[in-house]
Order: sequence, then C-alpha cells, then structure tokens
Amino acid sequence: MRRIGWLVVAAVAIVAGVLAATASRPPATEAERAYELKQATLCPVCDGQSVLESNAPAAAAMRRQIDLWVDAGRSDSQIRADLAAAYGDDVNALPPGQGIGTLVWALPVAAFAAAGAGLWAATRRWKLRAAAAGAPDDGADSRSSGARPSVDSDAEPGLVDDRSGSRSAAGISGGEPRTRPARLVSVATVAALLLVGALAGVVVARSAGLRLSGETLSGDIDRSARSLLVDAQRQFAANQLDESRATLEEIFRLDRDLRGALVLSARLHLRHCESLSAQDGSGSGETADAPAAGCDLQSALVDLDRVLADDPSDTEALALRGWLLVRIPDRELVAAGIASLDAAVALEPGEFDPWVFRGYTARFIERDLSAAIGYYQAALQRDPPPAMAAALESAIAEMESEQGPQESSGSAN
Repeated sequence: MRRIGWLVVAAVAIVAGVLAATASRPPATEAERAYELKQATLCPVCDGQSVLESNAPAAAAMRRQIDLWVDAGRSDSQIRADLAAAYGDDVNALPPGQGIGTLVWALPVAAFAAAGAGLWAATRRWKLRAAAAGAPDDGADSRSSGARPSVDSDAEPGLVDDRSGSRSAAGISGGEPRTRPARLVSVATVAALLLVGALAGVVVARSAGLRLSGETLSGDIDRSARSLLVDAQRQFAANQLDESRATLEEIFRLDRDLRGALVLSARLHLRHCESLSAQDGSGSGETADAPAAGCDLQSALVDLDRVLADDPSDTEALALRGWLLVRIPDRELVAAGIASLDAAVALEPGEFDPWVFRGYTARFIERDLSAAIGYYQAALQRDPPPAMAAALESAIAEMESEQGPQESSGSAN
C-alpha cells in the first residue's frame, strides 16, 4: 500500500509539473493575441529570431500582416496555417501537435521514462541479490535442526535474544527495516526522472524551432524555399524582375506548391504583360484591352487557381485573379473578374491593392463613379505608398469634378 501511495504521489507531481510548464491563460485582448503570435513566429531571414524581435523588413511586414489578420477575426490556428503556407512550415517556432511533429514532444518523455523504468528494475535486482547473499547461515541451520537457538552466556550481546525475539545481526543487515527505505528511494528516483523527462520534453519542444534560418537538423546550412521566397519578393519590390524570376525558378525546384511563390509568379506574369503593353502601345490603361503579343496570362491564372483551390479566401490571389480577368476584352471573363474582386473586398483585406483594382473596374468598366470613389477612399485607409496615395487622391478629385456638385455631395453622404 505504501508503494502504491508513493506511485500516486509521483504521478500527481509529474502531471502538476507538466501542467505548470505548459499552461497559459487565454489572451485577454487582440493585442495580446497578436503579441503571442509574433513571439511564436520565426523571422524567415534572421538568425533564430522571432518576428517580434527582428528589425528586418520582412519581419516588419509579417508583424503588420499578423495584426491585420487578428483584427479581421481569424483564429490563431488559421493565422499559423497562412504563415506556414506563405513562408514554409518551419516559420512556426512551436512544432505541430500532430503527425511527425508529435515526436518532438514525446521522445524526451519516453526516453526518460524508459531510463527510469530500467533503473527501477536494476535496483530491484540488486536488492534481491543482496538479500540472497546476506541470508543468515545460523538461522538456516536452526530451521533445519528444528531446535530453537539457545542462550549462550558467552555469546556476543545483541546477536541472539531468545526472550525478546530479536533478530540476529545478520538479519538486521538484510531484513525488511533496511529494504523499505531503499524502496522509497527507488520510487522517488523514478518519479524525479519522469518529472524531469516531462519538463525536458516541453522545453525541447518550445525551443526546437529556434535555429538559424534555413539550418537543417544536422547543422548544415541550406537555403530553404521560404527563405528564397523572401529574396524573390524583395527583388520584385525593387523592380529587379529578372533576378526575382530566377529566384522563383529555384524556389519551384524545391517546392512547387508554395502559396506565396505561386502568387509572386502571377505578379511577374502580370508585370511582364503590362511592360509589353506599354512598349507596343496596345493598352491605354483605362479600359480592358487585348493582351499584348507574348503576354502569358493563362499561366498566371493557373497559378492563382492553384492557390485558391487550397484557400478560397486568399484575398491576394482573388484580387490578382480578378485584375487579370477584367483586363481581357471578353464580357464573361470581365464579369468573372469583377466577381473575384468583389469576393476579395468582401473579406475586408488590409492590403490596398484589392480596393484599387475594384475601384478601377468601377470607374472605367462599370462607369460607377460613386462606387469607384468609395473603393479608392478605402484604399487610402490601408496606408498605400506615398506615390499611390497621391494618385488615388488625384483620381478621387477628378471623379468628384466629373460627378458635379449634387452627385459629389451625395457620394460624400
């Protein structure tokens, strides 16, 4: 019964220790949720830093995106899934709780549990051997003869006391009073090992993702697809299209289904088409025009459809798909493009692009100036770059002058 009691105490201690190490109160505010998400998200271009700690431009963009997703009401699991799809699974500092990721949590605990069980079994064998080796010979002789030990006045005091029924010195050294503390020590040792193993599993799991960007478990440095994606996006933003395209090809050799890479591929196709149209003067920029020769819109649409098949609520893919379709002079395709843009803005994205694209279609295709003004004003609220903000303000002023005083006041209301 004592052994069972100690085992129960050990189990309670292990459970309490694990719960104390892993338990955390639910975030009270959206700001706290965003803080914890940033803390558990690794910067894709930094040396083991979270996006909360890093000053890199990529980390700043990810912090802003996390804030927007939290404000939009997305759950933590949805945000982590979107980040993993855009930058790779290892962007999450905490390993997943399912699939092979569970090994990170379970292996340290299992190893310490096995070590504790082995130590307990070895200790028990040692005790049994010690008890067998220390069995009193005089006791065996007395049992075999059937005679009780006699009291010898010349015997050493304390060895045999027939009147009190005391054990011999050999019996004391190998008997129950000495083995009981040993058992308690064994149980306490096993319990301590199990507790340390459980806590070690938690610590290892929480720090498993904090390694150098692109570093493998063996320690070798290998540029991952999500690290290359950040480079390709930076090159695209700097208008280094050839470099961005070359980096994107390298990404697709590593991961053909990376969502962010597919979206960037569509952007590169679109930028190429816009460049061709500007060169041959086929597009005025204000109406839907036939794509210029050599413009591959189909490949861009295929990439975006792959993204939307995986996540129909991807606002960037919806907006780009709509923008591509409305620029093709086909009534059905233009209608499909407007529907795609409507789906994007209905999700209230924090990026300004969907609102600008939708405002363009309202102004030049649907000829609805009031709606166009509303979309452009929504784009201004999403902190566009200064040049884009100036262009939007100028467009709004032009449309308000085209509407006339009455319509302009009506749209303002």
